[in-house]
Amino acid sequence: MEHINVQNTHIIIINKHHRARPAGKALLRTNKSAAKRFRVRGNARIKRNKAGRSHNTGHKGRKRINNLAASAPINGKKIEDRMRRLIRA
Repeated sequence: MEHINVQNTHIIIINKHHRARPAGKALLRTNKSAAKRFRVRGNARIKRNKAGRSHNTGHKGRKRINNLAASAPINGKKIEDRMRRLIRA
């Protein structure tokens, strides 16, 4: 663990792979399960994948299967803000 004093602000470097944080504050970590499921689009909206395409697709129509392959946005401001906090975007 390194300690660096930058302009009278004490910063603790955990290691080279983590972000620096002010001394005394809790380290906020990315929720890895959420980071694997959600991505930020170019228009800053969060996208998700649709469920129901991995198995039991024999009775579903081809159009329905293809529509399940497309990504979908997160709808709802509060839910989107919650996802943003989880993935640190």
